[in-house]
Amino acid sequence: MTLVGDIGGTNTTLALVERIDRQFVLRARERFDTAHLGNVEEAIDRFRSGHSSAFERVDRCCLSGAGPVKERVCRMTNVSFIIDGANVENATGVRTFIINDFSAICYALPLLDSHPSIESLALPHTDGSVPRPHGAVRAVVGAGTGLGTGYLIEDRGHFAAHPSEGGHTDFAADDDISREFDRYLRDRLASQSPAREPDAESYVSGQGIANAFAFFVDTGRLERDQTVRQIADGDPRGIPGAVSRHAASHRGLAGIMELFVTLYARYARNTALFFLPRGGLYLAGGIAAKNEHWFTDNDRFMRTFERHSNDKIAPLLMDVPVFLVKDYDISLYGAAHAAYSLM
Repeated sequence: MTLVGDIGGTNTTLALVERIDRQFVLRARERFDTAHLGNVEEAIDRFRSGHSSAFERVDRCCLSGAGPVKERVCRMTNVSFIIDGANVENATGVRTFIINDFSAICYALPLLDSHPSIESLALPHTDGSVPRPHGAVRAVVGAGTGLGTGYLIEDRGHFAAHPSEGGHTDFAADDDISREFDRYLRDRLASQSPAREPDAESYVSGQGIANAFAFFVDTGRLERDQTVRQIADGDPRGIPGAVSRHAASHRGLAGIMELFVTLYARYARNTALFFLPRGGLYLAGGIAAKNEHWFTDNDRFMRTFERHSNDKIAPLLMDVPVFLVKDYDISLYGAAHAAYSLM
């Protein structure tokens, strides 16, 4: 039995996963509010108290965290505590691995064909084609609380997952609305102390949706009707979810989601050009999984993904299979796979 965890800026999910032959089976799972945890050991203690008998069978542990990992220590990007492998090992008494959250997702990619419960959706290109995955490289991008990126390399049946901090690269505007949004956000962040410049995550993530909401309100693109006032006056952490929930029936909020998906597609396009992942480019993270129709309606995502001014580059993008991962638990399966791959 493997204790696995996905520690993110919003939620911390722990689970027990059993390996039966070549299948990984989720036996127990519990989710915690990361902001209300002092450290990950607190979550482990609470989880163990509710699953004490199953916990006796745990013989390894793999936790994934939303931040860079060095020497089994993950310094979380969007929350203050760190995940220290030595401390977790002392708390659990078993061999412990600490990996980046998108490395965990990458380790789950080889399981997609053999684990029907890990559901994904192929996004056809605008000509209707769905390229056959081939080649050794696969890549993942995912917008959630932050913006994650990772890639997986296969070599003769062995897999190596690699993390990336690509979500913190610069953002380049390429049309009128994105240039205005960029200027707005740069001015807004420059006025803060300490001043900072926006990165790609500032536009393509949950906080990106919140930033776009502020941009639409402050520039008069959103009328301050009852729905908009309720969102603006509510908990700031709830803005992304509220925007997506109301967007289907609110034209102004729909504009935010359309802009978000367009910027997401541009970031995914850049990632595809960096890695040429002919084995597949996978869209993970909660936002895509919960807002599938905003990606698929009118080929909104793929139209932007395929667009490139160089006619020699566009065919490379047409050769990349693109998938939307619909199972939020993919990182838990990936952490379990990593625990066996890294032993």
